[in-house]
Amino acid sequence: MELTMKRERLGCCERVFEYCAPAEEAVETVVPDTMPDVERVLCAEGTAIIRSKEVQEGRVSVTAGVAATVLYSPEGGGAARRVSAAVPFSLSLDAPGVTADSAAVCMLCVTGMEARILNPRKLLIRAVLSVRVECYAPRELETVCGVESSGEAGIETLVETRSAVPVVAVKEKTFTLMDEYRFEGMPPAAECLWHAVTVVPGGVRSVGSKLVLGGSVRLAVLYEAEGTGELCSAGFETEFSQMLDTESELSSPDATVYTLLTAEYVDLSALSGGERGITAEYHLVSQAVVSDAETLNLLTDCYCNTRELSAEREELALVCERRRRLIRAEARESVQAAPQCAEVLRVLVRTGEPECAEGELRCPVSATALYRSPEGELCSVSARLNAAARAELGEGEYAAMVRVASAEGFATLSAGGLEIRASLDFELAAARRGSGRQIVSLSDAGEADTASRPSVTAVRAVEGDSLWELGKRYHSTAELISEANGLTDQEVEPGRVLLIPAVK
Repeated sequence: MELTMKRERLGCCERVFEYCAPAEEAVETVVPDTMPDVERVLCAEGTAIIRSKEVQEGRVSVTAGVAATVLYSPEGGGAARRVSAAVPFSLSLDAPGVTADSAAVCMLCVTGMEARILNPRKLLIRAVLSVRVECYAPRELETVCGVESSGEAGIETLVETRSAVPVVAVKEKTFTLMDEYRFEGMPPAAECLWHAVTVVPGGVRSVGSKLVLGGSVRLAVLYEAEGTGELCSAGFETEFSQMLDTESELSSPDATVYTLLTAEYVDLSALSGGERGITAEYHLVSQAVVSDAETLNLLTDCYCNTRELSAEREELALVCERRRRLIRAEARESVQAAPQCAEVLRVLVRTGEPECAEGELRCPVSATALYRSPEGELCSVSARLNAAARAELGEGEYAAMVRVASAEGFATLSAGGLEIRASLDFELAAARRGSGRQIVSLSDAGEADTASRPSVTAVRAVEGDSLWELGKRYHSTAELISEANGLTDQEVEPGRVLLIPAVK
């Protein structure tokens, strides 16, 4: 008897490479001749910029940079000054399993910034960048969903369904976002001393095969007021919505979207209405790893009442469930401030690499408060904090992805100093693993001995019995047992006596 396995194939993507590690680079930069000497560094901040990513046979390359800004107090006093520099990063990674057909996803995050004075005209700027790279290759998820046979021998099959959430698409889209910001209700600006750009992920929804990706770009600025020279801070936000085609119909998608800056241009200039404000142009790339709910049919058991069958089985590992949510966490620390603080201008927050360990979400935080002293001097004080929150994972769940979706800093006056607070939103994707044991091949081991089988067997059903198990055990079928006992469903009541006719 010839046996042919029926197969179903589902197009998906398999992660073939993963890399996550910090990268560190440093550059020396000279203070321009038009600016005064450096007396004291107030703060150093940076924005991650991705330039390119490329996949080749067995290799992944990423070119990036950090747009760094250093605020300093000049020798002899006076208003704070700014020095800007680009810190270049270049990584070339050995990536077994990666081919030119693989899709690469990259996430960058500045986790460390430092500026040291080499001499009054030269600074050493050091940046630490957390680099996460994942590569996905197109694959087919193959399942066995039945069997066909030649000849008259009837084969009984048990096909069960399993829920799975495979990655079905890895796509990206580049786009440009432009906006104008007005200093409404604030002093007009004469000079922008410092700015920082942060991309905040938003919601994701699907329409057919398309994903609608939301989010916003936040801009924080520190500037000198026109006429008075007063230091002021301001914050602005521009929302965006982009559509990305996954090229496959989606039912209940779950998408992890990484949006990075590829360039940013922020200038103080005359706006369309004639007043002085900020023009901003952001170049971005959104990278989406899209999973979707699928139902798989697996051949989990089979038998033949007239032939002996030999089955080869295989365990199929699956991600059977995913859920995503935001979890708020806060951290605070009291620090001494010398000289005293008269007014807090801005709290700069930089997060480290988040993790989920022992059911708790954790993330180190560096916070720098820029403040004005009673004499009007610009000063700074820094603190290191640790934000934590319960992950609240369900039974059998694990953290498939955790990142900091947004972070904000606050500071209030306290005895002798400042209380610095950081508020974080952890984005947690929780998943649950499952499995399915399926038959992948069958062979005919010969004719079965049917002569010694009784025509009918009387059996008292026990807890856990099913018509399938009874049919297999007593050389019958579920249909014959149902007909012989007048059953209308597949459930068997424990304690009931059943007549089971054998197939000869």
